[in-house]
Amino acid sequence: MQCVQRHAQPAQAAGRPQGRLAVRCSASGSPAPPSEPSRRRLLASVAAAPALQLLLAGGPGVQAAAAAEPGPRTLAPEQAAAVEAAFAAVLPKSKAPVIVRLVFHDAGSYNAAAGDGGVNASIQYELDRPDNFGLKRGWSVIEAAAKKLRGTAAEGAISKADLIALAGAYAVGITGGPAIEVPVGRRDATGPDPDGRMPALDASAEQQIANFAAKGLTAQELVVLSGSHTLGSKGYGDPVTFDNTYFKTLLAAPWTDKSNEMAQHTGIPTDHVLADNPELRPHIQRYADSQQAFFADFAAAYAKMASLGARWA
Repeated sequence: MQCVQRHAQPAQAAGRPQGRLAVRCSASGSPAPPSEPSRRRLLASVAAAPALQLLLAGGPGVQAAAAAEPGPRTLAPEQAAAVEAAFAAVLPKSKAPVIVRLVFHDAGSYNAAAGDGGVNASIQYELDRPDNFGLKRGWSVIEAAAKKLRGTAAEGAISKADLIALAGAYAVGITGGPAIEVPVGRRDATGPDPDGRMPALDASAEQQIANFAAKGLTAQELVVLSGSHTLGSKGYGDPVTFDNTYFKTLLAAPWTDKSNEMAQHTGIPTDHVLADNPELRPHIQRYADSQQAFFADFAAAYAKMASLGARWA
């Protein structure tokens, strides 16, 4: 059985959840190099299937093959440990909401027809855009993590774009969400991506569906990814607990209660319209009924989104 690295479910240490990059090894304790067919399937999965898996580097032959062909790369156990330590030092639960939002906004510049944008760290050049208000705090976490990696086994092994994708997975994990498996090897952008590709703050459900479709994301993926709004101060339960409260709240629609001023401030306009759409409501109902289904689908959709527009080094 070959080693597999992934972002694992948070473990409890002294009563405090900790994100963890897990490594599973063979019975011999040594990483077994993936076969060439397995490697080809991994590379193909980035374009075709979003359930991405991060296989640890094997012997020199595997590493040479990876270097010869651009594609998602792997981290050795000591590199994964360095990334884990960096995030543990600079990314507390209180910053999880802004980090997850940072990932969405970096990915949100992607347009499938144009073939540009995506998770490439261009967000660093776009922080003054109105859509990205408040994200400077999130970008500072990425810069702090990169600084922590200097002089470690992971220095030079991952880009800022990789750190964004990995940090989002870590943030979901430490707040109680699902394990999310992501690859590394993205190239960083050298300038901003085109503007105007995020959904408007008052976008209808139909406009949001069209916006996500332009990125290659389905209506179901729109719903499940919107579930990350459960994090933060939008009124969906505990602001640093990742669960399915968001979907239960959409169905309850507390903002319609004109006698409760506080309830009217729950959520944002783009949330309020989703449950009224006949295409989206069944997905909302499913995730409200089953947190397990939400977690499984969110992990897959996040992995897909975190590779949108990736230029693999």
